[in-house]
Amino acid sequence: MAKKARKKSKPAKKTKARAKKSTPKKKAAKRKAKRKAKPESIGDKLSSAYHTVVDTVKGTDQLRNKMEKPGTSETL
Repeated sequence: MAKKARKKSKPAKKTKARAKKSTPKKKAAKRKAKRKAKPESIGDKLSSAYHTVVDTVKGTDQLRNKMEKPGTSETL
């Protein structure tokens, strides 16, 4: 097989490069070892769950009071 003749490409137009401001390079930050999370004890889990429930009930109560002021009754 005969090789095809390649066309010579024209050189790319040269453009003036913008002058870059030289900034001092920052030093690489030292990596700190990640702390392993301390496993929660059963007491901590129960306490967290209790506080979550209490906060939810308080939030629900506040929302109910915002919608209908305390002291007003739904029944007549």
